[in-house]
This record gives sequence, structure tokens and C-alpha cells, in this order.
Amino acid sequence: MARQTFKIEGFRELDRALANDLPKATARNVLNRTAEKSMERIRIRMGELAPYDPVDRDGDGKHLNQTMRTQRVTAKRSRGQARFDRSTGVAVMTGPAPEGRRARANAGWQEDGTVEMTPNPYARPAADSEGEAVIREVKSVLTQEIDKAKARIARKLARGR
Repeated sequence: MARQTFKIEGFRELDRALANDLPKATARNVLNRTAEKSMERIRIRMGELAPYDPVDRDGDGKHLNQTMRTQRVTAKRSRGQARFDRSTGVAVMTGPAPEGRRARANAGWQEDGTVEMTPNPYARPAADSEGEAVIREVKSVLTQEIDKAKARIARKLARGR
């Protein structure tokens, strides 16, 4: 599988602002909000490309293209360890999140195909088409979120908290 590489510049100052100007929890929340907002365009594109079943064979009234969601990835334990793996960054995942075990499995089969069904990819083409725009958007969204967090902290300090 081919790897995409991007050259990004100008994040050193933002990294310093996160590390020095904001408390750790606030910095993590800023990163989470930035990631969720930046991934919105991929979520929308995945919904546009995902297959639509007009017959609604499940009978639940929900379709794969309506279930796309961006959510935070929870920490996972390494095999044989009692503690969670510590990380300094954040991770979000964008993709189908239908309710029900069978519906989630079907979402994966749509993307990759099976022996009897040809693949109908929607996630990879969405990521390929919107990936560069998301990378460009991260810097502006991160700057806005840092400024908002600093303003919130200043307001709290002014109130005497």
C-alpha cells in the first residue's frame, strides 16, 4: 500500500503554546476539538460515497451513509498489562458507526468486499480526496482553539477563580 507524506510547517509555535500556555487537560481538549472539527470534511465525504440501500433490507430505516461519525479513540491496554498505554497526543476515528453488531460488520464488508461481493470503497477514496485539505485546515482550527482556550482562562482569572 502506498504511503502519503505531507510536509507541514508552522506547528512549532502552536506546540509551544499548547505545552507552555495551557494546562495539560485543556491542551488535550483543544487537540480533541481540533481533530474532530478538522475530520468533519472526511466524515461528510464518506457519507456521500457510502452505498445507499433503497430496499432497506435490515428494516431499521437507517442507511450506511447516514451513520458516519467522528469519535475519540479510547486508550487500549497492551496484552498482558494492567495499565493503559500513556500517550501525549490524541486520536480520533472517522467512519461508519451503525448500531448493531451485524450492521458494523456489513460496513466493513462494503468497504473491502467479500468472496461473493465486490468492494464498494467509500472510506479510502474520501480520505484520499480530502486528506490534504484536512492537514491544511488543522493549523487554522488549532490556532482558533488555542486562542479560545486562552480567552477562557483569562476570563476565569478575571473573575477570581
